[in-house]
Amino acid sequence: MKRAVLRLIPRHAALAALLLAGACHAAAPASTAGYSHTIAVNVDKDSGLAALRLPQQVYLGSQSSSLGDLIVFDSTGAAVPFALLAPPVQTRTTVTELPVKIFPLKSAVGTAGEAAGARLDIRTDGSGRLLSVANSPASPAAAAQERLSNLILDIGSDKDARGEAPAISALRFELPPGTPSYSAQLWLETSDDLQHWESTGAAELNWLANANADTLSNSRMVLQAARFRYARISWRSGTPLVFARIVAESASTAKTGTPLDTITLQPTTARNGTDLVYRSSIAIPVERIGMQFDAANVVFPVVLGRYEQLPSRHRRHQSQPVWQFIPVLNTTFYRISQQGVERKSDDAAIEETHTETWVAKTQHASAVQPALRVSWTPSTLLLLANGKGPYRLAFGRADTERAALQPSQIAPGFSADELRALPQAHAEPPAAQPAPGIPGAAPPESKVTQRTVILWTVLLAGIALLAYFARTLLRQMNGSQQSK
Repeated sequence: MKRAVLRLIPRHAALAALLLAGACHAAAPASTAGYSHTIAVNVDKDSGLAALRLPQQVYLGSQSSSLGDLIVFDSTGAAVPFALLAPPVQTRTTVTELPVKIFPLKSAVGTAGEAAGARLDIRTDGSGRLLSVANSPASPAAAAQERLSNLILDIGSDKDARGEAPAISALRFELPPGTPSYSAQLWLETSDDLQHWESTGAAELNWLANANADTLSNSRMVLQAARFRYARISWRSGTPLVFARIVAESASTAKTGTPLDTITLQPTTARNGTDLVYRSSIAIPVERIGMQFDAANVVFPVVLGRYEQLPSRHRRHQSQPVWQFIPVLNTTFYRISQQGVERKSDDAAIEETHTETWVAKTQHASAVQPALRVSWTPSTLLLLANGKGPYRLAFGRADTERAALQPSQIAPGFSADELRALPQAHAEPPAAQPAPGIPGAAPPESKVTQRTVILWTVLLAGIALLAYFARTLLRQMNGSQQSK
């Protein structure tokens, strides 16, 4: 009997040890433990560096306004170096050509008529459009000796999309036919009323032609962008002539970034019965915002903003926290149908704003509860693929340090164009279930809680099994002693 007991002891002990090891292995936290969300990221095998445009789920699940809770692991659980690249600011410059009306101005050579203060006969219409301009000669004999001295230019009264006069950044000159070569130094003065003139610029213009009729030219006068209605050109060197054509150039620059990501937030009514509350994510850098109406013919004046907790020094000995409303946008959103044509308000551009809750304040309670549309430009994740794939991007953890490096530490020596041309990594959709209020977001504790329950269950089962084996062994040992 003793031998049987001795044989059972190693067998039961080995089985118990295996079960306890399995339970401990299950209870040991994995590399992604503590993070509420993970996304699988696939990188091409021949790519040492890869770029990933951050999906919406990252912004909806991250608990950091700076995405400081992001981290990347490989299949073995080792951390992988990565960096976050801010959205590139790209601009597009559009040059608009404005035809200029030219009015030659003559004056007597060597007389005071060439002076800037000479009296002019000016005729304009009701809109300020210049009809004619001429010097007032002192006598008919003086008029016979007049020579070209200035050119008066009428830029026109056109307005841009914002209702402002276009800013002129350059003037381009064209020679009259039969003038292959020309050289002159021109001075430019500008005015809005043809009475008060201001020096604006100067340029050396040159046209050179050879025997084959090939031409080299410097025909533009570059200016510091300014708005003016009239201009006066005078010669400091060269022979005055009437140019065949003068064109004013107005350059406008607009930002052209990557496509925006957009989500729609559903409202709930605040306690005061008038404000609307929209649950968002602190990680979303909102740069455009708008409202979406289900009904037609709606006008909705609103102040959109967020609440911010005041520091303790502003509470005046109050134990409860004090919250202050910070307005972000005061505007009117609308949706109106008129004679079969529907008009909708565009999304408004705002300063980049991070908030967990948007508040829409209205003067009076309204039955209309529009959805809130927020848009942002996602950042790019630069990944150094030096581990074993597939990789996992984890996020959604409050108590963690920032793991992202600087882009220059991940891709040293790479230019902005080279970074934009990196191979794209591919992200798989996360398995987390959406939470109410935020499309695509998941409750931050659900995944961690479920895993914790499973691990504790396995561990307790292993301990209970060990206790059962120990009790069985003790009974067998006691029985063998009594038989003796």
